[in-house]
Amino acid sequence: MNRNSALVVGGGAAGLQTAVDLASMGIDIYLIEKQPRLGGHTPLLHQVFPTIENAEELTKQLLQKFLNNPNIRILSYAQIESVTGSTGNFLVHVSKTARYVDEAKCTNCGECEKVCPVDVPKKFEMGLATRKAIHLPKPFAVPAKYLIDKDTCLHFKDKSCHACQDACPEGAVVYDQKLLREELSVSAIVLATGFCQYDAQKVGQYKHGVYPNVITGMEYERLCSLTGPTGGKILRIDNKERPKSVVFILCVGSRDEKHLHYCCNIGCLNALKHAYYLKKQYKEEVDAYICYTDIRAVTKQGEQFYQKVRASEVEFIHGQPSEVRQTLNGFLTLDVYDLATSKLLSITADLVVLETGFKPEVNLHEKLQLILDEDSFFTEKHPQLASNETTRNGIILAGAVLQPMHVHEALISGSAAAMKVLSCIRGSSTNH
Repeated sequence: MNRNSALVVGGGAAGLQTAVDLASMGIDIYLIEKQPRLGGHTPLLHQVFPTIENAEELTKQLLQKFLNNPNIRILSYAQIESVTGSTGNFLVHVSKTARYVDEAKCTNCGECEKVCPVDVPKKFEMGLATRKAIHLPKPFAVPAKYLIDKDTCLHFKDKSCHACQDACPEGAVVYDQKLLREELSVSAIVLATGFCQYDAQKVGQYKHGVYPNVITGMEYERLCSLTGPTGGKILRIDNKERPKSVVFILCVGSRDEKHLHYCCNIGCLNALKHAYYLKKQYKEEVDAYICYTDIRAVTKQGEQFYQKVRASEVEFIHGQPSEVRQTLNGFLTLDVYDLATSKLLSITADLVVLETGFKPEVNLHEKLQLILDEDSFFTEKHPQLASNETTRNGIILAGAVLQPMHVHEALISGSAAAMKVLSCIRGSSTNH
């Protein structure tokens, strides 16, 4: 066993930063990512706060350091099955999902994709964009090879189609490819499994999933992105027309006894950023409203950005709408009591954007024998003195599994986790 090795679980911003830092210090890294691509949520964003720089380009800079490091081995499209052992001697059993495409033979020619008859809606694209059942995952596929989505492929449904196999000039499509298993021996484990967006449909009064022009903040990011379904134009979902009025609703599913008790930390600044995108694109031709519980623009440059958005004639309403309704012509209406003016306001909008809460991805807690706290985050060894350590020695936390974080906070957390891992490895080497 190589005692100078660590496993990083999760290929988002925090996981990538942890891996890069450790590899630069001579530690051998295995990085497991359940998706067939790297980057997590970050490259799906348009821009990141506080620098307002292109999110995909930022991720690309981090990946360049990552992919060029010989000390890092990537296991994408993979999951942990079990973990035994302790600090300095963890034994991890990993399974790699079958791609049904031979990576050695695939040349990325795209002939398979051209003939696939199945169109699958892309996540977060609001039904405005699709991919094929056989596709190259984007962005940042690792490895950059095609794979088949078994759940939507007609061959796996009823064997009625084998068009991709017939079209592949290299014979790379392998329908009977099996799941692969591997055993890893590492000194420490970093959990950087990130977060998932809270299901906005659980907050039923806002009608997400019912009215097409009610979307989440993440879906709105895709409208703003040049790689999104509208090429960066913010448009209504139903008729692709320019909106004249957009409402952003904060704390959807957050700070709510019926849903998530805690503040999502990033919703306020996301709403400010989203209103900023809108005003920058359409200026005075569009009305923008932010319905808030209170504004928590507490990060570096947050207050300055808040004042900048206020000055752009965005209207701030201190209250949350009771319900979103749709008129016969597709417009959305909502009533909200403004606590700042003691007035009941009625607003008609083309788009309603729900700034939802976020939940940590903690599905591994049973396999790793870890305890969750009352908000379903991993329980820390000590909330102040060892906040990035779990109750199991040698298993370290990074990123949004600790608490909701902005991208730059996740990167800092990843570097902190790397230093804790280095301490664990040196400690276990001394003990042995």
